[in-house]
Amino acid sequence: MTPTSTPKSSPARGRVHGTGRAVGVTAILLSMMTSSATIADEKPTIARPSAFPPPNTSHYLAGELTMVDHVNRMGILRPDRLDDYKKNHLDLPHHFAMLPYGTVTFHGAPATLKDVPLGTHLHGALHLGPKGEYDVALQPTDYQAQVRNQPNAFSPESPFNQALTLEDDFSFYQRRGKRWKVLSVDREQGKLVAELVDSKSPTKSPEKVPFPEEFDLEGPQTFDINAATRIWKGLTIGRLDDIAPGQETLFNLTWATIYGPGRITDLWLDKESQAIATERQRRGYLEHLKIYGVPVLVEKVDHHDKGAGTVTAHLYAGPDEEMLSEFRAKTNGRFIVVESNLRSHDQGNDAKGYRLEAIVGVDNPPPGSGGKRWTLHMSELLEGVRPGRTICLKAPNWSRVSIPREERLWPFDIRPQFLERGASPKKPPSS
Repeated sequence: MTPTSTPKSSPARGRVHGTGRAVGVTAILLSMMTSSATIADEKPTIARPSAFPPPNTSHYLAGELTMVDHVNRMGILRPDRLDDYKKNHLDLPHHFAMLPYGTVTFHGAPATLKDVPLGTHLHGALHLGPKGEYDVALQPTDYQAQVRNQPNAFSPESPFNQALTLEDDFSFYQRRGKRWKVLSVDREQGKLVAELVDSKSPTKSPEKVPFPEEFDLEGPQTFDINAATRIWKGLTIGRLDDIAPGQETLFNLTWATIYGPGRITDLWLDKESQAIATERQRRGYLEHLKIYGVPVLVEKVDHHDKGAGTVTAHLYAGPDEEMLSEFRAKTNGRFIVVESNLRSHDQGNDAKGYRLEAIVGVDNPPPGSGGKRWTLHMSELLEGVRPGRTICLKAPNWSRVSIPREERLWPFDIRPQFLERGASPKKPPSS
């Protein structure tokens, strides 16, 4: 038995356990795949690595990052507690895998899972996995029987295991032009009271995956702070004494919904410190792209003589215009064939040349799209250059780099598979 959601106006609407966060709980029954947690009004859909999903069909989920395999772009979240969950369904692990066009945002800039510390509270837009990977039978038996049999190894929302976007609280609120206004602070008791407001100097960016405001925490909220909370003030490291009522802040959380809305791990007191955090992360991601390349979706391949061909590629979301400034028409670079988790076989030796012939914009780009289509000429088409596959492109001046052995798939994969690819849960035993 799975809890179903009710309309927003209903007093029975589910809320995050112990807080004022108004979030509906998803009905997982496949015959009822509509939910107030669905982003917009369309039904949530299965997402495949070979194509972008339709707009407004992803499912909202928030939780804390508890385990990560950054090489395979997989991880586990502990979902926020919802009052509609049965007690024995709280805190069950939510396995996820990043879609090849899925993005991670940290401190307001593109990131990889390696950049995000364990324990960070994240907001996600997720999709159903491939058919056969979303049957999670949560048993409605009594609590003692549940404990004895341990049948529930996955969260109630586990069908939604394909991540389109993941972002920390800093990014989630900054992107939407929001800030946390400090109302009061009690350093001795370790409490900070703040309220979500529209920023006086918003840095709102276009929402390719919109999140309705019903997911926001409403009214004054009491957050925990302690000696481990990192304070950032302008160009310097601050102190708890620097926190004052009236400041418009951003912060990241951990232990969200366990003892109230969460404990603050990092707190940025002003616009300057927030901008520094974003730029630092942005520069780090650019260095990542220079090593691994910019991922694109192969949409079409026109074969020519002697193994050559023309490839139409669709840029994935993530890199900004400045990061892509070195990709110009009539220039040459290298491409790398990768799997759907963006892992290459031996990119130091396998990289082949391409010529970027044309760049055009994409009208009404779908979720996961970077809004550009590139036409590439390749003198040698490799096996992995097929429609629906992903390749990574390196700009003309980006060096050929051999990556560490544990990241390569050739001659065989030596990385332990401690997380399941695609987060495919097995049916629990019957009671």
